Amino acid sequence: MEIGVTIYPHFVTKDKTLASVLADVKIKNYDFVSIFPHTLGLIMNGVVIEKKLRNIETTLRGVGIDYIVRMPTSVNLRDHIYYTRHFRVARAMADVAIKLGAKVIVMQSGRTGRLDLEIEAIQQLADMVAPFNIKIALENTFSVKDTLYVVDNVERENVGFALDVAHAFLSAQGDADKLLEDVKLGTDKTVILMIHDNFGKLFPQVEPEDALAYGVGDLHLLPGEGSIPFGKVLKLFGDVPLLLKVKDPEKFAKVPTKHGLIELLTSL
Repeated sequence: MEIGVTIYPHFVTKDKTLASVLADVKIKNYDFVSIFPHTLGLIMNGVVIEKKLRNIETTLRGVGIDYIVRMPTSVNLRDHIYYTRHFRVARAMADVAIKLGAKVIVMQSGRTGRLDLEIEAIQQLADMVAPFNIKIALENTFSVKDTLYVVDNVERENVGFALDVAHAFLSAQGDADKLLEDVKLGTDKTVILMIHDNFGKLFPQVEPEDALAYGVGDLHLLPGEGSIPFGKVLKLFGDVPLLLKVKDPEKFAKVPTKHGLIELLTSL
C-alpha cells in the first residue's frame, strides 16, 4: 500500500526548509508527498518561473521521494467571469507537473458557475498532460456525486477521482452508512484516497478558532481524532494510494510512521 503525506505551504518556513520537511517524511517511510508548487514561487501571474523550477526539482530529487502536485484551491474552472485567469493558472500548473515529472495532478472540482466550462477545461488539460503519462485526479469539495458527474463527462482515460473521505463524511452529515454508500459510487474511478478526520458536522457555522471546540467543519484531524470509520472505508478498496491531509503543524509533527498509520486506520 502506497501512502503519502500532504506538505501544506505553511509547513515550509524560514526555520524549516522544504528539504528538511521532506526528509522528516521520508524517515517515517512514506512513499510520496503532495506539494503545492505555486506556493513555492513557481508560478507568477499565470506564468511558470523557470529559474525557481530548477531549484525545486533539485531539492525533490536530492531527498529522493516521489511526489504529486496540487492545483491552487482557488482554481474554479466553472467561473465564467474570470475563467481565462483560472485556466491560465491551471495550465501553468499542468506545465509544472510535466517539467517536474509528477505523475498525478490533484485539483478540486468547482463550486459555482458553468459546469460545461469546467468539463471542457479539464478535457484540454487532460489532453495536454496525457503524452507524459500524467493523471488528473478530481477531488470532491463535498458531494461525491457532483464530482463523479464531472469525471464521467470529461471522458478521458487519464482523468479520475480523488476521493476525499473527510469531505464525503461532511456531505453525508456524519451518517456512516450514507458515507459508505457515497464512497461505493466512486470506488472504481478512484485514483487516490485522501484521509483526514472530522465529526461530520457542518452547523452551526462558527469562527475558525471555535471550530474544534464545536467539532464543526473540515478540521483535518489525524485519523482517530474524529468519527470517520476508516477501517470500513478501506475494505471497499483494493490497492489504491492513500494521502494523509493534516494541516496543523503540531499534529503533522506527530504523524506516525507509515506502518503505524496503517495499523491505526485498520483499527478504526
